[in-house]
Amino acid sequence: MSEIHLRQIKSYLQKTFNNLIDLSDYQNKSETDRELIFLTRSLAAFTLMVLADISPQEASKSIVDGGQDNGIDSLYFDRREKIMYVLQSKWKQDSKGSVKTDEVMKFTRGFKDLVNARYERFNSKFNNKTPDIEEALNDAGTRFEIILVYSGQTPLADEPKRELDDLLGEMNDSSDIVSMRVYNQANIYNIISQGASGNPINLDVCLFEWGQTKEPYQSYYGQVSAREVADWWTKHSPKLFSSNIRLFVKDSEVNEGIINTLKKEPEKFWYYNNGITALCSSIGKKPLGGSGRDTGIFECKDVKVVNGAQTVGSIARAYQNSPEQVEKARVLIRFISLENCPEEFATEITRFNNTQNRIDRREFVVLDPEQERIKNELHLEGIIYTYKSGESIPDGEKGFDLNEATISRACKQNEVSFATRVKDKIGVLWEDIEKPPYKTLFNRSVNGSNLWKLVQILRVVENKLSEVQKQRDGREKLFATHSNRLILHLVYKALAENFFSISSDLTPVQINDIQSMTSKFLGSIMSESSNLFPTSYPANIFRNVTKCQEIVEKILN
Repeated sequence: MSEIHLRQIKSYLQKTFNNLIDLSDYQNKSETDRELIFLTRSLAAFTLMVLADISPQEASKSIVDGGQDNGIDSLYFDRREKIMYVLQSKWKQDSKGSVKTDEVMKFTRGFKDLVNARYERFNSKFNNKTPDIEEALNDAGTRFEIILVYSGQTPLADEPKRELDDLLGEMNDSSDIVSMRVYNQANIYNIISQGASGNPINLDVCLFEWGQTKEPYQSYYGQVSAREVADWWTKHSPKLFSSNIRLFVKDSEVNEGIINTLKKEPEKFWYYNNGITALCSSIGKKPLGGSGRDTGIFECKDVKVVNGAQTVGSIARAYQNSPEQVEKARVLIRFISLENCPEEFATEITRFNNTQNRIDRREFVVLDPEQERIKNELHLEGIIYTYKSGESIPDGEKGFDLNEATISRACKQNEVSFATRVKDKIGVLWEDIEKPPYKTLFNRSVNGSNLWKLVQILRVVENKLSEVQKQRDGREKLFATHSNRLILHLVYKALAENFFSISSDLTPVQINDIQSMTSKFLGSIMSESSNLFPTSYPANIFRNVTKCQEIVEKILN
């Protein structure tokens, strides 16, 4: 059967990517070699076409396979979702085998070179994509998806799998910014046979403690195993979310919260999470389980998740790293049948599920009376301070908002952990206004004038680093981008305490001094980081408390 499947996959690739794959570097090769490289590259393009939901033409342009490709065969940055797809592809003519350990090792080395902007180690095809790569690397919100796809039917062996797992462990030491997918022949055939975008997703779902609503429209609800949800994502993403307003990894702070709960308190996940809403063309309960409500198997046709994409994707990410914990969790879910619904009902469900009852963490800050006190103090000095959503600052030179205030106060703390937290997920600092870390940053001791001085220093540091970013490239530019909070922390430490107590704008001399400090600390950070963590992705270094503490100790001692 595998030979038949391989022929069908081959036929699909030839039909879809004929005349789209660049083979100019194989002009003088045999027909057999040209066919093999076409299939390898078109398999990579097909995988990206499905995962990133792009056209065959766009997917074909993602190919960087060739001499000196450093193990990376295709590369695509999805700006909307902030996902960088990095892929290695292998075509096995005999339908057997897997990917060898040395091939996977080359791929992981290439990925490390990519995130460290070592462009000189790659070919011209790769370097033609430098603008996209730099945009991805310089955005702290970017997530990476590494994909290994091959046409063989043998599962990936333990040794190459361990190589990939080690890479994930190294890259995700502070937060999960890298995820992995491995596709073999069975996965590829399953996608093609269902249709890359056409055939519906049909699921048999086991619901625990289920119930139903019959009027006005049929729906079922209950608990589903988180392990089962992770399996849906692996097999059917991104098509599973085709009706969802937002695909996965749009709101990383929310996702990190979901993942942390799954890892640390999986038994409580059902209580903490809002759950998932899915539409189906029809739903039917199978006889298995009888009429009891404890467990039921439901046949759900043409499933589309319309709310909860972040939950589904986060469960899948958590399952990759902590399967034993995730298997303990259950998720609230409801399936709504469209069988007897008005035509526009599906659109209305999608729209209202994604717009109603959403509260941002910063909204709770409005309840803190200290914020209003700070605002009033600054108002007396002619400085506008805004901490409510929707408020604007007429003149940026004479005002600032909650974001700048939080960054400044966090980086001013003695503990470097605050600087890493504000770099990674600022919203975490607003999570609970009754206790630390929020109370450490905003309390009765915070003086409005002092806060304004901190913000002015923040802006000088940011402006200086922006200048440096325009002058540098590669790894140096990455450090100028991602070390900004640690540099601000060091600048605050270097300034005398009475510097902050003087109620006035910064003088030209003071601005010049702060700019000089910024340049000095950037150089020191780059030097110490290169010695301590030569292969670490710069964006991840400055999310990691332990690494930042080591850097600060080296610089200050």
